[in-house]
Amino acid sequence: MSEKKFDELQKLYDNPKIGALVQEICEYYATNDADEQGSYQDEIEPHEIVESVYLLFCLQCREQILDEFALVQKKYPELYTSVCGMHNTLLINMDYRALEESCGSKIAEYARDTSLSEVLSHADSFARSSESLADAVDKFYTWLHSRSR
Repeated sequence: MSEKKFDELQKLYDNPKIGALVQEICEYYATNDADEQGSYQDEIEPHEIVESVYLLFCLQCREQILDEFALVQKKYPELYTSVCGMHNTLLINMDYRALEESCGSKIAEYARDTSLSEVLSHADSFARSSESLADAVDKFYTWLHSRSR
């Protein structure tokens, strides 16, 4: 990771207007850009699953997340280059249900004996019952790991 991206990431964590989920997404993509092919992150979760989980939870509070990504774009331009693809995906998919189903289907295929409706139900339940979306993502991964291993 470049020094500039690292500096912006540090400042991002100090910005109270950026929620924990967007901070986590920025860190994931910034460090993923810096890692070589076959890094340890790819061994933990396939990139497609990580992206699908992040998108699924971003859709839970889409407008708030879009506002936070717009702030990242404005204040942290170097860091934004790593997450602009995800931001654009959220922006251009006005029919969020289709994006939600696409992400949920990828996750359901990854998890053993898991349906799309189970994935979407758990995402919604965890988002509603957690203090933050980042906490909801953690709970979702715990559930997902119990299904896929």
